[in-house]
This record gives sequence, C-alpha cells and structure tokens, in this order.
Amino acid sequence: MVRLLFSLGLLSLGLLGLEARAQGPIIGDVEGGEFRPFPLALPKMRLAAGSEGQKANAELLIRVVRSDLEMSGAFQLLDEKSFIDSDGIAAAEVKYADWQNVGAQGLVKTRLTLNGKELSVEFRAHEVAAQKEVASKALSGAVDDVRALGHALADEIFRTFTGEPGAFRTKIAVVKKVQGEKHVFVIDIDGEGARQITTDGGLNLLPGWSPEGKSLLYTSYRFDNPDLFEKSVDGGAPRPLSRRAGLNTGGRVSPDGTKIAVTLSQDGNSELYLLDRSGNVVRRLTNQWGIDTSPSWSPDGSQLAFVSSRGGHPDLYLMDVASGNSRRLTFKGEYNQTPSFSPRGTHIAFTARDEHNVFDIFVLNVKTNEVKRVTQGQGNNEEPSFSPNGRLMVFTTTRNKARQLVISNLDGTRQTVLASMGEHTSPAWGPFVR
Repeated sequence: MVRLLFSLGLLSLGLLGLEARAQGPIIGDVEGGEFRPFPLALPKMRLAAGSEGQKANAELLIRVVRSDLEMSGAFQLLDEKSFIDSDGIAAAEVKYADWQNVGAQGLVKTRLTLNGKELSVEFRAHEVAAQKEVASKALSGAVDDVRALGHALADEIFRTFTGEPGAFRTKIAVVKKVQGEKHVFVIDIDGEGARQITTDGGLNLLPGWSPEGKSLLYTSYRFDNPDLFEKSVDGGAPRPLSRRAGLNTGGRVSPDGTKIAVTLSQDGNSELYLLDRSGNVVRRLTNQWGIDTSPSWSPDGSQLAFVSSRGGHPDLYLMDVASGNSRRLTFKGEYNQTPSFSPRGTHIAFTARDEHNVFDIFVLNVKTNEVKRVTQGQGNNEEPSFSPNGRLMVFTTTRNKARQLVISNLDGTRQTVLASMGEHTSPAWGPFVR
C-alpha cells in the first residue's frame, strides 16, 4: 500500500501546492487540437543519507514515473542527457535558469529515503518560468512494491500540473488466453503485475468492474452456458448472478452500485434487462426484433449506451433508463459496436468497421454527435474502455500480429502498446483506488 505522508516543511509550505491548484491548473486542458504536451524535466532521484544502497530502486521509480507521464500524452519528458542538475530540490536551491535553458516549463525534483521496510519519496514540483515551488509532498510504500510507489508518484505529479486526478494506480481487467483457456486477469496500467482472477471453467469473458473496484462481473461457460458471475478481486468463490437459459452477458453495474444492466436471451432474442444486485430481474429495457447488447452506463446512471441491430445492422443507441426511450447515435458504417461511456459524460468510444473491412476506434461527442477517428492503418483496433478520469482509453490491437493492449489519449496522438505475451481481449478499466 502507498501512503501520502504529509506536505513537507511548515504549514505554509504544505499549503503552497493547494494554493497553486486553487488558482487553476498549470497546464490547462490536456485535450484538443491546440494542446501541446507540457515540457517537464524529471532528473535522477536523489538518495538521502543512509539510503545509498537504494540506487536500483531509485532508477526504477523514475522509469515508472517517466513511462506513466509520457503515456498520458499530457507531458513531454525532456532528455536527461541535456540536464546539468547541479542544484538541490527546494526552491531556494534550484537554479531555474539552467532548467529554462533546456526548455523545461515544469520541474520535478525527488529524493528517496529508506525507512526499515518502507521507501519514502519526497517530491517537489516547480514552475520554471515563475521560479516557484508549486507542490511539496512525500509518499511512502513497501520496499518490495516499488512500481506501486512509482505509479502513486506519477499520480501526484499529474494532479499537481493538471489539477486532475491521475489514473496510474488504477487497474485494468482483461481476458487472457492461458493454455487453451480464457481467464480474467487484473493488470497495472503499464501491463505489469498481472494477477489471475478466474480459475474455474475454460472460457471466461467480458469482465466489468463494480463501482468500488472490489469485484468483477464476467460471463463464464463453467456450466456449459454463458452465465453471469461476480467474484472478488481478492479471491474467494465466484457468486452466480444470472444462470438463465441462453445468453447472460455484458453485465455492467450502475454507478450507484444498485443495478446491473445485462444482455439476456431467455425469451429467444437478445435484449437488455435491469437486474438487482442479487440477479433478480427488475425490468426489461428493450423489446425489439433486432439484437440489443453491450450496455454502458453514463456516469450519472441516467443513460445507457448500447448496440442494436434494429436498423438493419449494428449501431449505437442511447437510452434514457427511466423512460426506456432510445435514440440512434451512429449513422455511418454498417458495423458499430462495443460502446464505452466516458466517466466525464462527454464522449462515447466505440469500435467501427471501415470501408476496408478493418476495425478501428472512434470517439463520439454525446452532445453534438460529432465522430472522430482515433486509430487508422494499424491493424484491427477494438473494445475501448475509458480510464476513470476520462483522459485515456485502453483497447486491443493486432498491429503487431498478436492481440495486445494499447493505452491511448482521446485523439490518438499518443498510443502506447503494452508489450505482453499471449492474447488479450475485452479490457475494462477499473475505478480510482480508494
């Protein structure tokens, strides 16, 4: 576990970062055609007296932080080879002119201390042009989980400069092929720390998180039928939620944690239903001749994006849950699927097949219905899922032949393929760490 220990120094110094954030983020909006990545200097981590044996951990911490911040698309991490870095980490010790000369607009200085079985990282963030320190904090984590501490540090740096929470400590659920079977795993944002969740049955599919991040819903063929189960990410036996005849797929818990949207085919056709958290049917949501599937909740729980073939081929629709009224969202292409509602409520990411019979990722503006393309000419790209801050997406790709995961910003200008062994499908990004 990683802990935010304290704001360093006197109370006035601890409030400095809070005051800077109250005045507005340093970077501003990290989306849109006008945005350019923020040039940030992140020099080597200093070692406190008595912690000289922690050089390898210090280097790993910086690598994790650099990777996370670059992955976000919000930062341009400057080349360490251009740094002089002969100053200290506090404002009075920083030679701001040296950092301006290498093009830095932001600067983060860090120091590592070993305290028994814990590592403590002091970090100080600076706005170079203004020649001032804007945040000063310390984080602590277990010495045997350095990567977690690195992700936490990246979160704090992201928050300091953007005014928004980072998503680097969050987890991604994914289906991974293992020895001919498919199981649900949970991984870190960089693909590390894979942990197998399902162990029963040879085919487990379509994971979805509970709002608090403590359990996963998924469809399993363990009893030779696509049934819906829930299982704690900390272990224990899976709990059956829906074992009705036919499909029980795509279970998604509402943001308030009280209901589950799911596709059932118990009446012969694939329709959307609402279940309570025990799996009892609350209400049938659709009643169309076409297939209705792949529900995704809006962040306030009032709407569901879903896929329906009622118009002759799969398209995206948006339903008002209270009334059941729906409107069509996509009118181009003949195969639109796997919608994912942004936690910001502004966009829906989805998969569409283009005129070349290739699948790519698109993002639709909910208010204007404007659609923008995220991927093109890089194999098949499918199954997008938003990070909990709405600034990133994860999706699958075949650009390197094997089906891998990609972390991308919303416009696709920064895409990071997570190197991994084996096939990965159906990624679902989890909530913020609580």
